[in-house]
Amino acid sequence: MRAWHLLLSVVWVPAVVQGQALEHLDLQRSSHLADVDHHGLFIDFGTPARLKYTNGGWKTGWGADAKQGATEFTYVQGTTARVYFQRDAPADATLRFRMRAFAGKRLLLFLNNKPLPSVRLDRLAGFVEHEVPVTASKLRVGENQLLLRFGGTRRVAGRRVSAAMDWLQIAQPSAGQVAAPSRNPALVRSLEVAGQRKSALVLQAPTRLSFYLRLPTGARLRLQLSSRATRGPLPTASVLVTPAGRKSQRVLSTTVQGEWKAHSISLERFGGQVIRLDLVAQGGSGSVAWSEPRIVVAKAAAPAPPPTRADNVIVLLIDTLRADKLRAYRESSPVQTPALDQVAAESVLFEQAQAPENWTKPSVASVLTGLHPATHRTKTSSARLPRRALMVSEVFKQAGLATASFIANGYVSNKFGFKKGWDHYTNYIREHKRTEAENVFREAGAWIEANKDRRFFAYVQTIDPHVPYDPPARFLKLYDPRPYRGQVRPRMTASLLERAKRNPPKVKFSSRDLRRLEALHDGEISYHDHHLARFIAKLKKLGLYDRSLFVVTSDHGEEFADHGSYGHGHSLYQELLHVPLTMRLPGVLPAGRRIKTSLSTLDIAPTILSAAGVAIPDAMEGHDRMAHMRGALPFGPQVAFSDFLDDRRAIRAGRWKLVLNGTQATLFDLEADPGEKRELSRHQHPVAMRYCRIMLGQFLGAKDRRRWWFSNPGERSRRLESEETDIDPTTREQLRQLGYAP
Repeated sequence: MRAWHLLLSVVWVPAVVQGQALEHLDLQRSSHLADVDHHGLFIDFGTPARLKYTNGGWKTGWGADAKQGATEFTYVQGTTARVYFQRDAPADATLRFRMRAFAGKRLLLFLNNKPLPSVRLDRLAGFVEHEVPVTASKLRVGENQLLLRFGGTRRVAGRRVSAAMDWLQIAQPSAGQVAAPSRNPALVRSLEVAGQRKSALVLQAPTRLSFYLRLPTGARLRLQLSSRATRGPLPTASVLVTPAGRKSQRVLSTTVQGEWKAHSISLERFGGQVIRLDLVAQGGSGSVAWSEPRIVVAKAAAPAPPPTRADNVIVLLIDTLRADKLRAYRESSPVQTPALDQVAAESVLFEQAQAPENWTKPSVASVLTGLHPATHRTKTSSARLPRRALMVSEVFKQAGLATASFIANGYVSNKFGFKKGWDHYTNYIREHKRTEAENVFREAGAWIEANKDRRFFAYVQTIDPHVPYDPPARFLKLYDPRPYRGQVRPRMTASLLERAKRNPPKVKFSSRDLRRLEALHDGEISYHDHHLARFIAKLKKLGLYDRSLFVVTSDHGEEFADHGSYGHGHSLYQELLHVPLTMRLPGVLPAGRRIKTSLSTLDIAPTILSAAGVAIPDAMEGHDRMAHMRGALPFGPQVAFSDFLDDRRAIRAGRWKLVLNGTQATLFDLEADPGEKRELSRHQHPVAMRYCRIMLGQFLGAKDRRRWWFSNPGERSRRLESEETDIDPTTREQLRQLGYAP
């Protein structure tokens, strides 16, 4: 078996009963997500364990994994590759790696942009071990970047590659006398001690296994320890917890005897925090076996099955509504939305809902398919939703529900592949109809009334907060009653924002202009809320409001010079990604519950299917949140991912957010800095940085994005075949009026 090979199948599991506790995380099965330090950090290429060091291969030069005989490796696709790893303290080290070169005569190495001694290559020599000395001055405490640069490529197995990497180690200088990692025993193996055979993590002293995770409230660590010591003193097992931004705390230290001994360690004081959990074997001789290491939580009363399914489902997506415009998300917001405030008070509210993209088409595609943008690939102006993408409307229709859509954004149209599965379909832009909320809600209400005796799914996408901002005067006066004679005119706001976003800007706004601009936007929100209240009153009159799952969300937000720009579709800051998400179903979902963990709006599709008692297709990558909303332990890591075309990737993990822009990484603490004004040093926040890097790397390299945290070796993630459409002059003009320049 390959050294430290972590070919495992399951990581987080839903509510598995362990005595009087529920299992949250099986550390043994998730060990491909852990950093392994045995006389230095060891990176095992050709396996899922390497994804967390290479951003899953995204823009780091690493290609497919492959196998030749007993050697598993990863190709370097192109001439440059990058590796990101953590370092706790400055010290001299030795860079050791086993690699096969296919082209070039010399490998150039750079550590944190500082050159290391180069390595001579022989492409005829096969896999060869190399050693390069590294002085402490070139290493950083926290995250480090290793750059490998080759002299050319050659076609191998249908790919243009420069090399194949077997393993890489940032070793202690003394590790030169230690057996090469490729000859160490496997990390996970079956072990018999005192007549009892158990599967265990077997750590040869000295070894540290570091897990980065976000602990649930009331967590405990349960495990069984044993040792197979050779001659000499017994080894010691330690468990250390390092919360993000705080010092390490030792929660267990014990000499390990030659029989299995159970331990249960409270981690309650670290609940809700991102931590590093170290399992350490040291001292003595031999190895320490860690059997059944699991994070568990106290077994609470499981929520009873829902007393009823939702008769109907109504999803309201309010285009261009950022979360902090609503008082349910920011109490100090001046925007008056009594209808939305009441809906939020009667719903389950997700405090950290993230849009998967920063503009309408890809974000709505994810809402209506439950797919990540990297899968549905509907990311550009000319892209259309692939025919193979299954929309939630199609699933509801196949289940016998009547389906209808009332869509006021021209991008979510038949032109771009969204007319699938609807018994009734309306796109107000494409059909040259009025797009104001008053008209959209009136038509949606009329269709619902006509179908009130059937089960139905209605999707309503209003567009009032979107440019052009042109609310009725009485709503504008709520936010800017003073006379205004500046350049901001309601029907010109789309053109103004487009010109202001140019580099260099063609339009500049004064503080008075900005106040007027935002007042127009806020007035649109209040105008929309006024007609939402009428729509809800109609649902109540029809006797449908309390029998229907009512979902309110948005596709993205809007910037008003928060980070020097305007509108949307240009960044991954929270003013564009943080969106409202509430779900109301009396008697099933608890009114007023606020969920603080991060999630993506692509979870909407599977959740509404579940609420209606309709089977969720395996193709959907989002997750059903019904049990979570009713108090069950959530399934999987509670993080959310967002894209910006193919240029940037982001992850939100509770208070922490990491944005990758090519090779640049930016970390934010959204709790201390919700406006993202301060970019944090990756070296001063190593635990948070490493956690986000591991989660994002595992996701970006996952073959199965629905179960992305599993250990799933194989080729790159599946993607639907991209499809394009010509944008005719009529469509172009319709989109231009919305501020788009396709």
